[in-house]
Amino acid sequence: MSQAALGQPEKLNWVTVPLIVLMVFQVLAVILVPLVWPLITAILSGDTTLASQDVQLARTVTGSAIAVAEVVQLIILVFTFLTYRAVVQGRSWGRIAAVVLFVLNILNFPFGTLLAVFGLIGAFDPDVQRYCSR
Repeated sequence: MSQAALGQPEKLNWVTVPLIVLMVFQVLAVILVPLVWPLITAILSGDTTLASQDVQLARTVTGSAIAVAEVVQLIILVFTFLTYRAVVQGRSWGRIAAVVLFVLNILNFPFGTLLAVFGLIGAFDPDVQRYCSR
């Protein structure tokens, strides 16, 4: 079905497509960040200037930081998915949450910036604002 048949504005895609791409990037980050752990372990093991206690402490801190990063990434992924669903359903909080996500992604140069610009243009389109005023 076309968007017009569903009552959705044309520029709604300018909001939903960047949200989908952001979710794909987040899934890739969730998958790839744990793969950094063996690399860091190898680098720390090969450093002869560190004492064994320092290496163990560095491994513990690095492992904890990676675990926290994974949890944060999963939370952001779920939030982005819920935002996408809310925007498609025309909920006002979804458009506001999408604007917040896009503003935060302006700092992710170059792809996040590009996605944020398109998403913000779509989110502030008058037809999209009317659609998301439920």
